[in-house]
Amino acid sequence: MTKQKTKTKVKAEKSLAEKLNEFPTQPDNIEVDVKPNTQANTETTETDSAAATAKSWQEEQTEINEKHEQIRSNVNEGVSNLFERWEAGDFEPQDFETYALSNSMEACIGYSSLYRQMQHAFVKSVAYYRSEAGGSLSIDEARACAFHACTNAEEAKKELNMMLGQRVENLNFVDLLELHNFAPHVAERLWEHYKREGRKEFESGHLAANMTLPVDYMKGLWNVARYLGVRESFIDDWNPSGGIEVALIDMLAQSYFQWQYWLEQTVKRSKTTPRLEHTEYEKWKQWNEKAKHAKSWQDGYWFPPYVSEERAIEHAVQMADRFNRIFMRTLRQLRDLRRYSPVTINNPNQVNIASDGGQQVNISNSDNDDTNKKITK
Repeated sequence: MTKQKTKTKVKAEKSLAEKLNEFPTQPDNIEVDVKPNTQANTETTETDSAAATAKSWQEEQTEINEKHEQIRSNVNEGVSNLFERWEAGDFEPQDFETYALSNSMEACIGYSSLYRQMQHAFVKSVAYYRSEAGGSLSIDEARACAFHACTNAEEAKKELNMMLGQRVENLNFVDLLELHNFAPHVAERLWEHYKREGRKEFESGHLAANMTLPVDYMKGLWNVARYLGVRESFIDDWNPSGGIEVALIDMLAQSYFQWQYWLEQTVKRSKTTPRLEHTEYEKWKQWNEKAKHAKSWQDGYWFPPYVSEERAIEHAVQMADRFNRIFMRTLRQLRDLRRYSPVTINNPNQVNIASDGGQQVNISNSDNDDTNKKITK
């Protein structure tokens, strides 16, 4: 009986030791059948396998590092080539003429809206470092923290590489000013590049989509696709020419989606149950002052504003009607823009032009076509 109890106790200790990933201590009075050769062979095999795995991992990591180094080298080479190409030759900014004081910076170095933007960004940055939030630095220290000018080609290429690798939303004019100090042609061309990208964003509809869906959780694939689908449908129907008509199409699409939203709110507020606080929770809040800011809601589909049910429904109806009128007003503006614009004739063969009481003038591009088109304006 004693021997059986001893075996049971040893078995329990071994189970506990296995859970703790430790080697169990065997009592002297218990004989354990162990095969040393097999255990040694197993340990050797595990050691060899671990060494092989470590060697394989090191080789894989070395290969990955070599690939990353090659990619970085290709990127640096591409940035270097782009820098040399943009720096070569003169560059004239695509800007407008304006008046400037004879003793101003614009009169000394040549006016450009880019200079004004960079100067404004630099002044704001210096003002921040001079403020208490920025450390209350002296004017010289604030200027040193706000602006680190590139002094050689390597620094300029590194700055260009940084700007091309950053998100456009994270860049500012101080970064461009640092590049402009050594390579003004590169900075000007980079600015023109960003302006072209901004135009592409506008013409593609993503600018208006981002304004319509301003929060990250709204910018899902389906939401953006729905907006661009409606916008492209309007474009196919109207075939806009020029940025003004594209902007009006964007206004149409945006007001259409706002009208859809408020129409949905009208139906929800008039046909479904609002989400209200549970009655027991309201009672509990009356005697628990600290719990007033907690949230506990019943099931429902929308949160009522702090007005009556009738006023909430009326508010949704008014908003839907407001965006409907915005949509129709924009559509009339788009129609009037074409109605009162100069007459454009695409690929005419023969056109007869005559004013009231005047002589008719015949304009023809082909002698074989007898078709006449009379245009009266």
